[in-house]
Amino acid sequence: MTIHTESQIEINVGVDVGKSKLDIVLHPLDLHFQIPNDEENILKVIHVLKKRNIKRIVVEAIGRYEHAFVFACDQANLPIVVVNPISVRRYAQVIGILAKCSCPR
Repeated sequence: MTIHTESQIEINVGVDVGKSKLDIVLHPLDLHFQIPNDEENILKVIHVLKKRNIKRIVVEAIGRYEHAFVFACDQANLPIVVVNPISVRRYAQVIGILAKCSCPR
């Protein structure tokens, strides 16, 4: 039996980008939080992430609102991946997950 400490667990980070805020989830730690999408708060999050065993950080390309976060991750040598939101939604549909959409209800 192998016991893993939190520092040994590979963590995947998902970031939902908005104009004024970032929603961040650390999996499998089930940690989630929201920060303002500004340089000061982004640098604080980068400092926290650098202390973890981050396997990848995934962020959707959303009208340039992700740029400050992506550049900060790159400068900190964190494994950042920018994905196409249309591809993510199509993949979710294929596997039967209802992804959020901006369509009227």
